[in-house]
Amino acid sequence: MQTVIKTINLRKTFYTGEVPVHALKGVDLEIREGEFIVVLGPSGSGKSTLLNIIGGMDSPTEGEFFYRGTPLQEMSRRELTMYRRRAVGFIFQFYNLMPNLTAYENVALASELTDNPLDPAAVLAEVGLADRKDHFPAQLSGGEQQRVAIARAVAKNTDILLCDEPTGALDYETGIQVLAYLHKVNREMSKTLVLITHNAAIGGMADRVIYIKNGRIDRIQENPNPVTAEEVSW
Repeated sequence: MQTVIKTINLRKTFYTGEVPVHALKGVDLEIREGEFIVVLGPSGSGKSTLLNIIGGMDSPTEGEFFYRGTPLQEMSRRELTMYRRRAVGFIFQFYNLMPNLTAYENVALASELTDNPLDPAAVLAEVGLADRKDHFPAQLSGGEQQRVAIARAVAKNTDILLCDEPTGALDYETGIQVLAYLHKVNREMSKTLVLITHNAAIGGMADRVIYIKNGRIDRIQENPNPVTAEEVSW
């Protein structure tokens, strides 16, 4: 499988006043096309920082980062914007929907940012929200809002889907539904999916589990027999 994302000695340092905080301390990683990757680690381990750099929302302090062989650290600001629009779809824990737009309008707005979008109504139907597409976020449950957020990311029809604790604000049953749809998108649409979580049980769904500890990759576990969302329990 072709390498989609590659990082070499990736480092990120933040400053709290004059005190440096080393969020990433030399991360070497390859993510292959069509993989389902779960990144596990405690709060403060560097998971979200890594995801933000992969998504082009943040830049490393040191190191190299490649998307299909193209070095992102050499891209202009405009080129990075195009990368975020055309290559990456984001799914966050707290949905980040536009409150004054309907479910359909939220998805349609995102699909306008890319070259080959999917039909917003069709994607909303796929996540079971055909009859809720004209509702505003405040009229939707948390699970429905998260499914709109997933539809928004999927409709962009990008290479990569980056998921930051997508089930963290959901109850168990709704979380399983969300994971099942993400798994379907990964398998049936061949999207490369990177999901960060502190929930170790979700790692059973992954092709590989990347364990991060104190800003470094602690270990990588291959999973020859991934389970379905319905088989996950926590």
